[in-house]
Amino acid sequence: MSSQSTIPEPIAADQTRAAASDFIFDRHSPPPSNQTPLLPPDRDPNSFPRITSPSRKTSLGLHLVYQPSATSCLDLVFIHGLAGDSRKTWSKDHNPALFWPGLWLPLEKKLERARVFTFGYNANFRPGETKSMVGITDFAKELLFELRFGKTHEGESFGIGDSPLIFVSHSMGGLLAKKACLLGQNDEHYKALVRSIYGIIFLSTPHRGSNLAEILNRILIVSFQSTRNFIKELKRSSTALEEINEQFRHIAPRLSIWSFYETLPTAIGPRKMMVLQKDSAILGYPQEISRPLHADHHGVCKYSSPEDANYVSVRNALGTLVEEIARKVGVSADEAMDEFRTLQGLFSSFFEHDDDLNKYNRLWIEGTCEWILHESGMSDWTSTNEGCHLVWFCAAPASGKSVLSAYVVTALQQRSLTPQYFFFNYGDQDKRSVASILRSMAYQIAKENRPFRRGLLDLSKQGLRLDKADAFVIWHKVYKNLFLKMEHQRPIFWVIDALDECDSPKVLMDLIRTCPESSVPLRIFIASRQTESIEMGVAKTARSLRLTKLEKHSLDHNVQDIQRLVEQEVGHMRGSEQIKNLVIQKILARAEGNFLWTSLVLEEIVHCHTASGIQETLNEFPSDMQKLYDRMEHAILEIPQKSSRLLAKTLLRWTMGARRPMNLRELSQALEPDFPEILDLKRTISDICGQFIRVDASGYVAMIHQTAREYLVQPRETELFIDVQANHEALCIKTVSALLDSRITADMIDNDAASQSYLLYAATSWMYHLKASKCGSDKLHDVLVKFFDGSALPLWVHLLSRTGHLDDLMKTSKSLASFVALVRKADASKNPLLRRLSDLQLLDQWAVDLTRIVAKFSNSLLKYPRAIYGLVSPFSPETSALHQQPYCRNNRDLCVVGDLDSAWTDRLARISLPEGFEAYKLACAGIYVAVLGVKGRIIVWDSQTFMEVHVVEHDEPVTSIVLNAQGDKLATYGLKTTKLWTIPSGDILYSVSNNVEARAITLSFTNNDTRMLAGFDDRAVRFFDVGQAQNEWRYLHPTLFKEPLAAEAAANSPTCVAFSRGGSYAGVAYRGFPLSTWSLETGECINRCNRAQGTDFSPDQYAAGWCAVWRFVWNPVTDHIIGFYIDGFVFKWHPLTGEHQEAQAYANDVTASSDGKLFLSSTSTGIVRVWDFADFTITYQLSSDDLLIGLAFSPDCLRFYDLRCGMVNSVNAWEPNSLLRFSDTEEAVSDLAGETAVPMSVGQASEATLEQFEAISALAACPNGKCVSVGTDDGSVHLRNTDGSSDTVEVGKFNNFMEVSHLAWSQDSQHKVAADLCGDIMLSRIDGTDNGHLTETTQTVTLKHPKLDLEGQVIHEILFSPDTSLLLIVASQSGHIWSLKDASLLASEELADGSSRKWVSHPTHHELLLGIGSADVRVFRWQDILECREPVSYLHEHSVPQDNKIISDFKGSVDMATQLLKSTDIIAPGPASEKVRAMVTQDLKYVLIRWSSNDSFTGFGRFFILPLAELEPISAGFNQTDILLVRSTTIPDEVRSRVRIALAVLPGDRFVFLDWDFWVNSYKIGDFTHLSTSSGNSLMLPKHHGNEGHGLVQPHYFVPNDWAMGGSLDLCCMTADGTLIYPRDDKVSMIKADLNRPAFRRGSSAF
Repeated sequence: MSSQSTIPEPIAADQTRAAASDFIFDRHSPPPSNQTPLLPPDRDPNSFPRITSPSRKTSLGLHLVYQPSATSCLDLVFIHGLAGDSRKTWSKDHNPALFWPGLWLPLEKKLERARVFTFGYNANFRPGETKSMVGITDFAKELLFELRFGKTHEGESFGIGDSPLIFVSHSMGGLLAKKACLLGQNDEHYKALVRSIYGIIFLSTPHRGSNLAEILNRILIVSFQSTRNFIKELKRSSTALEEINEQFRHIAPRLSIWSFYETLPTAIGPRKMMVLQKDSAILGYPQEISRPLHADHHGVCKYSSPEDANYVSVRNALGTLVEEIARKVGVSADEAMDEFRTLQGLFSSFFEHDDDLNKYNRLWIEGTCEWILHESGMSDWTSTNEGCHLVWFCAAPASGKSVLSAYVVTALQQRSLTPQYFFFNYGDQDKRSVASILRSMAYQIAKENRPFRRGLLDLSKQGLRLDKADAFVIWHKVYKNLFLKMEHQRPIFWVIDALDECDSPKVLMDLIRTCPESSVPLRIFIASRQTESIEMGVAKTARSLRLTKLEKHSLDHNVQDIQRLVEQEVGHMRGSEQIKNLVIQKILARAEGNFLWTSLVLEEIVHCHTASGIQETLNEFPSDMQKLYDRMEHAILEIPQKSSRLLAKTLLRWTMGARRPMNLRELSQALEPDFPEILDLKRTISDICGQFIRVDASGYVAMIHQTAREYLVQPRETELFIDVQANHEALCIKTVSALLDSRITADMIDNDAASQSYLLYAATSWMYHLKASKCGSDKLHDVLVKFFDGSALPLWVHLLSRTGHLDDLMKTSKSLASFVALVRKADASKNPLLRRLSDLQLLDQWAVDLTRIVAKFSNSLLKYPRAIYGLVSPFSPETSALHQQPYCRNNRDLCVVGDLDSAWTDRLARISLPEGFEAYKLACAGIYVAVLGVKGRIIVWDSQTFMEVHVVEHDEPVTSIVLNAQGDKLATYGLKTTKLWTIPSGDILYSVSNNVEARAITLSFTNNDTRMLAGFDDRAVRFFDVGQAQNEWRYLHPTLFKEPLAAEAAANSPTCVAFSRGGSYAGVAYRGFPLSTWSLETGECINRCNRAQGTDFSPDQYAAGWCAVWRFVWNPVTDHIIGFYIDGFVFKWHPLTGEHQEAQAYANDVTASSDGKLFLSSTSTGIVRVWDFADFTITYQLSSDDLLIGLAFSPDCLRFYDLRCGMVNSVNAWEPNSLLRFSDTEEAVSDLAGETAVPMSVGQASEATLEQFEAISALAACPNGKCVSVGTDDGSVHLRNTDGSSDTVEVGKFNNFMEVSHLAWSQDSQHKVAADLCGDIMLSRIDGTDNGHLTETTQTVTLKHPKLDLEGQVIHEILFSPDTSLLLIVASQSGHIWSLKDASLLASEELADGSSRKWVSHPTHHELLLGIGSADVRVFRWQDILECREPVSYLHEHSVPQDNKIISDFKGSVDMATQLLKSTDIIAPGPASEKVRAMVTQDLKYVLIRWSSNDSFTGFGRFFILPLAELEPISAGFNQTDILLVRSTTIPDEVRSRVRIALAVLPGDRFVFLDWDFWVNSYKIGDFTHLSTSSGNSLMLPKHHGNEGHGLVQPHYFVPNDWAMGGSLDLCCMTADGTLIYPRDDKVSMIKADLNRPAFRRGSSAF
């Protein structure tokens, strides 16, 4: 070929360049205009998706081009090629109407719920483009960043990674997709994102490059332009492409890969040529699907219509991928995506399991490790024979066990046997515990096994927290009770590597030993060193399952593998074949099966420059690893620069002590204070760390081997010896110091800058280093005090909240408490003057406060992390360390005054039971709490909001109730029927007639809720199957509970019957016979509870060696029985092993936590004790004077409930610190933990006392907002100021001691009235105030008040007239007018519906009184409460009409009004029978109204804001044929649905409400348009506004959980200046905030 044809003339070059941009690229011809988008057949053109068209300037980056209206279940990301565009690449002829990703795909049935994104990057090379040195790697990093941190226009994260992700890539875009997968798989910030990638569709991707890339770069040179790196990388078989392909093959098996290739030549200038050959466009992987497209290179991604055959092929590929995802999980695509997201949320970071597999696969050399599959016993291990089989491969350290384990995994995967696997790593805290492997294995199983996945998600709904549960709980609930009980047709394969690096190998082996009890054919492969604990564990396991032991301590088992490694590495070495052969021989002769030694010597040889140098290295290189480590240490110590030696030691300290492997960026930032500006950290590590440290392909730094770690911590006289505890202390100081950096700001944290750096490691790890350190030097003490007494602490909490690590506060609390205890112990021998008592007190306070932050404020902090700066501390006790923080003392935006707690309280909520409701039993499951009353009424509450969700009426006395584990089904056993109910709807699911003359003592759901099991007082167990016709109670086993004849008389009616959690066993207790346990499967007695020898029995009663048991429960994890003997001892006893332990403590009720770690006992005298089950010691005690009749744990074990009978019958929720700390148990540090642990004694248990109080029952703020009237349960009434001052004025007390039910003020704030439940009224005048503010001279004057004979009616409302001369009392069926001037009753009239109305004075006609109902307004005269006209009907606007023209034609007639209703969205209110719950705002401008069927002002009832001015047309002369049309508000439904309690409408029409997360929010509402009726009266309609000043809900502050759930929500009120008056128990607090300002302001940590 001539040079002219190879390098065209400049003009030809321009032509070729324009055409060559379609090589991998796009043409830039102008798009045709006015063309209608093409749609798939049979699709409505009106359903055409609306998308935006970014300009060229905005085409870079990530763009959301289609968002489905429903929740998305899939993400598609389109990546263009070289010189491409995020839109034009995918549009034929660059016509926007042919942009198929955004216009056609959303209309495809299988893809309509997929979000569609495009990604653009600057890979241009045309004239005028800026010279760029970036390459494929840089573009891939850009892609990862945009996917992970991309935001919507509203600033919210796209959340990519929460759903499966599919890349569709053209040409070079496919290389970006592959590189992004490789870069992100080991990066902490992108791991979760990369794991969500399900598949990649490649459209003509040059996997092996293209010859045209060379031509293109030469064209650039001729055109006087610089070449581009990314074009160089596209050359045929370039190094960059080979590296990508080599690494990508390891992760490709988990992806679904589709490759489409071109078949037509592409026009390049005057010629046509094939840009990409088939061999470069396909990968050649076994699972790859490839297909040709009838198109050239740029046409493979551009289509003419939805009928285009090429489009159909690509569309079908995408549809098949969606079907694959759904089929893999056995459900529809939507369900599959929902389960996928839920599963990832359940496991959080624990689902990242294949990092190590990829790492070791990269080290594998083809042809090695194959021998393992031919070892004796391995063929049986992989066969389909039944039974469990364990293979233990034990070999010397550094002999390649991890690579071998990875090979076994890969070999099983290639046989489609889908193994689960785990690689222990002692250097990573998350990869060395038994709980970690159980979580990882469970996640892997759940991905492939839908029944198991569904069962796992059900456990999550029941409260199982895998991130908190320890190994025993996970094993029992996830494996023993779920996985091992399932049917498995194929063997289950587990591969476990490096068991010797596990914290507790003995524990894991003990758990595995129980597997043969199930029918699961489990095959386990374990690789480890041979240690005593593993040897013993394997020996015990061999007694119950088949064992194959592969001991490879000889030197020849991996000779061939090492030979392949040496030959491969030496093959790349310089030198003659003779030298290479000599090296191979000498290395193999000395390797002794040690891969680590071989790798290290090869590293040194590669750097030799002469044959003699190689010979010298081989001769001096020690064969013994100990001596080799000595040599490596000596090399570091011989470094001439002192600073380099210090850096090497610092690197070793960080690598040895880090909680997890750190990446180069994190490590570089950690070193920066002492070693700034390290030029190349990776090279530095290689040069000065003597081969002790390795940097892997992903940039993570780790010790070269566990044996190297063990070498460095061996005590010896050397500079490199690392004292583990001292090292952790140093790292703790460094990590805390990093958090003290003054450069850290709240904006930096919110912008994700901190979460991508060493700062996040420091924030989540310093408490780990503190726990592992010694008691601490003064320097550590100083830095901790500085941290907890300064402004860094809220920034730390902000960062933890922002990144979802708030639970680390619990770990910090435990570490801090341990630190303080150790310091105090060490200080015992010091001079008292040298003890730092105040500092220790500060740290001790924070150890408590951190747990309370999690318990009381976690929900709010996770929603708004910045709330820590000013919204948390005001709600903390004044004596707490949190309240004393500087940012709290200086906070002017939020102030809480009045009755504040002096200390943290453990009670989260108190629910008062209805008057006359006699509680009997308590139950808790799922998110519900239920209480049974003696008459068969069951009240159900939501345990998250403590709102009543339903009242179940069984219509007869009920003896037993039970909730299923999910809490969505309730069973009730009555005298005549048993009923099953759905919760929360309360619908009857099933009903069975009770065909037995016996009472059910206990009920239980079994067989996945398909069977009901009951224990009866006639010593029988019966059941029925749910859903069967003609059903009745039947005996489970006639022999159950049937004692020998000699014992029949003693074994009378049972006192207690209980079933084990798994439904395998039952226990029964009697007054005159021992507790007995029975098998429900065989009907045989298992054992009887005989007390241990040495117990001090009474000779008369207990000569037989047993004692009657009054109450007991089963431990749901261990199958122990926990109960109490009637002589005052609590005990635990295992029916199978006979284990028995007891402690003296009286009890009358007992219950166990779902994780089996704790149990509760209670006494009739009001004492509740929390017990540690393992140590059998008391950890918490709560004392009170109430009668306790019920106990229950929450499913997550973080809370317990009790049922109390006292002054007020109530259900109480408690969250003591002991439960919170106990839930955050760390993994056992060794198998000896149980032997060395010091049990907590009763004396160490925390104690709390519940003080008796008279709860506030009524509250009313005076109109001027200066003071508040308070009524209590005992009938007392007093006044107090709202500014927080202690001035209190006693008003009086009702003589009958009944609770105050109503309080009201006159408009002049001079008079006050109170009423109690009996209908008595107390009327008072307030004298001596300072403009409404109470002073020392303020006194109340009791006025003569009406004595009404209400004949059983209760008072509904009391109201003063505008001039305070009259008082309205509205009872259930009557109304009364009292004259304050004459002190006489002026009128009493019957009001049939008075209690269903809100009563207000007319806004302008003050002589009139209005009763607002749900459908009309009644008009009365104040003077005699006589109705002066017919009720006025009104219509309520539910949403803003879209067409005001209809209104202009409205003449006021009823017919026209009806027509108006049909033409707009205006709707009438609910039926007149509905109750109206309403309140008038302090400025008398609005009425806040909610229609509901109950008396609560909370809930999802219909709600609107009614301006009183709209009622002005109503008068005595108002035309009764007119219909008053009123508008509620311009609040949209999405805001309306957030309203839990309407609080006020403040000046400026700012509607203030409390939402469902207990945040106080404000929302600006609209104003009103007045229209006239034909009779001249006004009609009110809303004005139509844009978005100016509307549509934005402003959060201001939150109410803590324990305040919000204390049963006082209905009583809180807000004054005109925005002060929220909030009652709690017997306290009143005032929350003052500037509601004119948003809570969160950027640019500072303030609010």
